[in-house]
Amino acid sequence: MGKRIKEETFRKYCLVVDEYVVNGMHQGKAVQKFYPKYGLNAASTEFNRMLKIPRIKEYYDTKLQNKANELNITLDVQLKRLDDIIYNAERESDKINAIKEQNKLLALYKEHNKQKQQAPTFKVYDAR
Repeated sequence: MGKRIKEETFRKYCLVVDEYVVNGMHQGKAVQKFYPKYGLNAASTEFNRMLKIPRIKEYYDTKLQNKANELNITLDVQLKRLDDIIYNAERESDKINAIKEQNKLLALYKEHNKQKQQAPTFKVYDAR
């Protein structure tokens, strides 16, 4: 059972999360906007403490997912954009960098996100 918080506190914590999303994802600055007494490190710690509250975590996850959807940031879209660079870039270094970025995304997808579905597979291209 999660920690229960007052509705007023919930609304204020939601404002902190909103600020986090619009300020470039800076935890400490988001907290400091509504709780100016905190130093930057303490504010970052407080932000992480807030996320341990299930309702706040759910709100946070929803906001981030909405932002990702708004910006069309998905693994498939990002890999497709990199694929376009590999095929269309004039400089060989751009092609090589796009291949490197694809590999990083695929590794993050597989290892860190622990997705249930299989990561998409892509052909490896010789940039020469």
